[in-house]
Order: sequence, then C-alpha cells, then structure tokens
Amino acid sequence: MKKIDRWEEPEFWAQYKKMHPRQRYSDLKMTEDGNQVRRNLREYLLQSQHGLCCYCCRKIGMEDSLNEHIRPQNAYPKQTMEYANLIASCKTEGINATCGSKKDKEYDEDLFVSPLSEECEKYFEFYPNGQVSGVGTSGEYTYKLLNLDAYELQRARRAQYKICDSYQDPEMVYLLFLTPDQDGVLEPFADMIQYFYDRGDFHVHE
Repeated sequence: MKKIDRWEEPEFWAQYKKMHPRQRYSDLKMTEDGNQVRRNLREYLLQSQHGLCCYCCRKIGMEDSLNEHIRPQNAYPKQTMEYANLIASCKTEGINATCGSKKDKEYDEDLFVSPLSEECEKYFEFYPNGQVSGVGTSGEYTYKLLNLDAYELQRARRAQYKICDSYQDPEMVYLLFLTPDQDGVLEPFADMIQYFYDRGDFHVHE
C-alpha cells in the first residue's frame, strides 16, 4: 500500500451532490447522469492515484477498476457520497478476489489501514519473493482482509522486483519505477519498489 496524495474534490462531483442532496451512491446507477458522474469520478480517482489500485498498487484502468468506499456503504449510508470516502480499487472476483472486491462489506474502523493515512506504508513489509506481510495488529488485519498476499500478486511483485534489481542502480530505479511517466502513470507495485529503494536494496552487486 502506498500513501495516496489526495487531489482536491473535483468540481463536477461537488456540483452533482449540491444538485442532488438526498441521493446516495447506490442511486447513481438508476440514471444516465448518475452513471456518467460515477464514471467521471473513477477516471479522476485513477489519475490522482497514478493509475494504480489504492490497495495492492497493481496497474488498473477504467475497465478493471471500481469506485471503492473505504467505509462500506451498508454500514455508513450517510458517507456514500463523501469524496473523502472514495478511492479507486482493482476489480476482481471469486476466491482469488483482492482489495475492494475482497473487502466488500467487512470493515473495522479501529483496525483498517487506509491508503489515505499519512503513515499507512509502515504497516506493511515486502519480500523479494513477492510476499507481503502486515506489521502490528492493524497491518495484519488489513493485509488479510484485502488478500494482499494472493498468489497472483506475489508472482507479479516478484517479477517486478527482479526487473528493478537487474538495473543495479537505485537512481535508475527511482527514475523509471518511482517517477510518474508523461501521462502521470506509475509502474505497478510502486509501494514495494519504494520499500526496497528506501532500504538501499537496488545497488550494484559485488
């Protein structure tokens, strides 16, 4: 998980809420305008997150993502339209579901680590083999709830780590993997790369 440096609430979202003060998020799918503003919001969130899932940091686009409520809609009905409660997550399904799809309606406000939290990154540890683990009770709760150690994520992280490590040059890794490209998109698993970069792992092998 990587700290999301939040963009300000978009004007189109604020205006929609002002014009529809009684609507909840579930109402959006009932109208063409609602569906469009929901899609516009996801596009905005994806741009603000540099094209990465808010939780696992895999690369996502409009068709394989969803608007995720940090606090679930069923338990926090008055917060379903709050911008501060909305981020973009990858869209997965089945027994291998991760992130927002896996979390669904489960949520413990006292334990869950939000990617909007200033210190969210300290709750997770990464390993060169692609595995991740939680630090402390909150980290353990969150990484298990989101299934962040799913096999497919492990495999993808491991491959990305090997690519970064092959450069044997931390500054090249920073430039190519931790700096957004001309479209504002980051390479996948920037959270893991940042973790090893800060530890000084990407250096010339002796």
